[in-house]
Amino acid sequence: MKKLSLAIVASGLLFSVASPAFAGIFPKVVDTLDVDSFLGRWYEVASTHPSFQKDCVCVTADYAVIDDKTLSVTNSCRKVSPEGTLNIVEGKAKTTKNPAKLNVSFGGFQFPFSNYWVVDLADDYRYAVISTPFRTPIWILSRTPVLTQADMGGILERLHDAKFNLKKLSLTQQNNCSYTAE
Repeated sequence: MKKLSLAIVASGLLFSVASPAFAGIFPKVVDTLDVDSFLGRWYEVASTHPSFQKDCVCVTADYAVIDDKTLSVTNSCRKVSPEGTLNIVEGKAKTTKNPAKLNVSFGGFQFPFSNYWVVDLADDYRYAVISTPFRTPIWILSRTPVLTQADMGGILERLHDAKFNLKKLSLTQQNNCSYTAE
């Protein structure tokens, strides 16, 4: 019965995400995304810190090609402090008709709709902002552990203008981090 209920909810979400009638309530994604330019290491400079990232600092995300429709996703963080336990989670990102909307899954569970939307992106791919069709969580990623004030200010202004709730958005600790297992 649980599986059936989950399937019904997922089907409803799929319909609502795909329906043109709901297009205005979902965030706009970037017009173009070059997957090859998106590959590599990203540092989380701020996020809404979803529950599955509880106590995470020194957060990174690494993307690599598996095949023409699939990327590997390796998320890592240190627990509590830069000296804390290194936590690594591996998943996959499937491309969709819209390159800025990916379907990311961890542990084999996959949503029936794209759940990883690129909603802001620097022309030179120095930063990216990721969210979902529901505008939460939010991740601000950068190619470096710190963004300039100008970049962060511009990102926050665009997110505010796009009606994202920024109350739970906070900086991610990236000072004194070691990103590899010792």
